[in-house]
Amino acid sequence: MNSTIDLIAQKVSEAILFTAKFLKTAWEQPNAPEFLGIALAAFILLIILRKVKNYRKPIKLFDNRVGVVEVSRKALDELVQSVCYSLGALNRPDVDIYTRRGRLCMSVSLKLESGQKLTDATAEIQSALTSAFREHLGVEKLGRIDVRVLGFKGLIYKPATKFLPPAPEIDDEDTDVLFSEKNPVINSVDDSKRESEEKS
Repeated sequence: MNSTIDLIAQKVSEAILFTAKFLKTAWEQPNAPEFLGIALAAFILLIILRKVKNYRKPIKLFDNRVGVVEVSRKALDELVQSVCYSLGALNRPDVDIYTRRGRLCMSVSLKLESGQKLTDATAEIQSALTSAFREHLGVEKLGRIDVRVLGFKGLIYKPATKFLPPAPEIDDEDTDVLFSEKNPVINSVDDSKRESEEKS
């Protein structure tokens, strides 16, 4: 047992020494930094292209006797959004769907209305998504359903009455505006009529 461990350790040390020697020799070559930068950029580009390809690739849901059933990520995204909107989401949810160990997992980010209890709202969303994927798509192998709350909208405590300025106080004598002494509308009309008759 010890001899096997010593042999593995020796092989690992030899590989590390060989790699270090190779890198040192390559670094001493002319234009080594430029070539290293190009190689690193090409490696990063390959990783990005692979992620883009995997993102556009449909997700395999299950196999049956006839063939394989796959659904596009856009269709799954629309299903998640419709469920979230039906439960009161206040923005377009950001959905990330992926597979892990043969199970369909998802991460949903959205905004909720203020005043909702966070534990109840998120549990309701997770339960509704589980039911939708099982009933509409026949997916039984569901993994994690992560819900991220990005914010809240609306007032937490709504006032019972509106804050309006107080109404001006009106005396009892001024309740009848037409017959008020301060606004003698009728008297002024009668006086003008009387003056015109006297002149005639």
